[in-house]
Amino acid sequence: MRFSFLVFAFFVSTCLFSASYEAVKIGILKPHNPSSVQIIPEQGIYALVVDGQVKAKVQSGERVTFISRGNLVEVRLRSAVLGKYKSPRLEAIESNTFMRLYVLQPRKMERVYDDNLWVSSSASGLKLINHVDLEKYVAGVVESETGKGQTEEFYKVQAVISRTYALNNLRKHLFEGFNLNDQVDCQVYHGKGRWEPLILAAVEATRGKVLVDSEMRMITAAYHSNSGGETVSSESVWSGALPYLRPRLDEFSVGGDHYAWEKSVSKEAWLTYLAREYQYDVSDKLLQTMALNFDQPNRHIYFLDPGFGIPLKELRKDWQLKSTYFNIEPLGADSVKFTGRGFGHGIGLSQEGAMRMSRLGFSYIDILHFYYNDVHVIDLHAIEFFQSD
Repeated sequence: MRFSFLVFAFFVSTCLFSASYEAVKIGILKPHNPSSVQIIPEQGIYALVVDGQVKAKVQSGERVTFISRGNLVEVRLRSAVLGKYKSPRLEAIESNTFMRLYVLQPRKMERVYDDNLWVSSSASGLKLINHVDLEKYVAGVVESETGKGQTEEFYKVQAVISRTYALNNLRKHLFEGFNLNDQVDCQVYHGKGRWEPLILAAVEATRGKVLVDSEMRMITAAYHSNSGGETVSSESVWSGALPYLRPRLDEFSVGGDHYAWEKSVSKEAWLTYLAREYQYDVSDKLLQTMALNFDQPNRHIYFLDPGFGIPLKELRKDWQLKSTYFNIEPLGADSVKFTGRGFGHGIGLSQEGAMRMSRLGFSYIDILHFYYNDVHVIDLHAIEFFQSD
């Protein structure tokens, strides 16, 4: 049985969220290896839960300190030591509850987080998990990834793709006890979204909306900073071809803040690298000239020719280039210059291109359809409905 999208959208709009999508577990601050943190609830009341039992209630303004003690966590409340426990938790008793987290050791820093905090310890320090409502997490990601000063329509774009990415990758870090981390290899997340009211409005306006392909599967909602004027196919960077991640000309990214870049390197280092890593014959004068004079009028997958077996994505990684979309030319007698376009892997949506489209009056639906082929923006329950049908 199949409904038209119009009728179906009306049907699912009356539904509530499935419990499986209500909250996510985000591993936070791992690169900082905190050995002690202090929590101060800023709004609402928290229950300090140990072994499934409420040990104490923590009011707004009170301080809870967690200190790594090997495989146990020492808990202090109002300066008094309560004990050492395996996995204490701060669980929000009220809605719209949030906390300020201070890293005390090894380097002082602070952030604000919505909802709950789960804590455990190991030899490397505290393991912190923010168990947070999905939509609050999405707001935090949008703010962390894009900052202030954009249009609400662009924030809607980012909210939909951030939500889709999160739900499509819930198993990425399950072996560590959480769904996603707060780093760039998942999505950057610095905690509660609180600086830009338009972000909160955009997240609410797109609540529960995700991107799916023609088979009703959530897509790999890849995005990057700037395409350089042309996006790339998924298989040019990753192993598989995805029908919704195809190359396309992207005039909206041209001239963006991260559209153009340059980098100069030693001629000797460049040629030595090609010879060492790819057995490229730099003693051949013609081949040497080719290696020093490379032009990409349109995006390529390989350097010079596929026959040499030199993927541009490997050059980007090894030489820490901003993109694979670059030309090379001699710079004096001893150097070569990389003149590049774009910033990031180039797959899917260009954030700067989407920003420009939104300023030109395109809707968030238009923008998503521009960067992703043959996709649909639907409510989460659409997936459950079609899968159960």
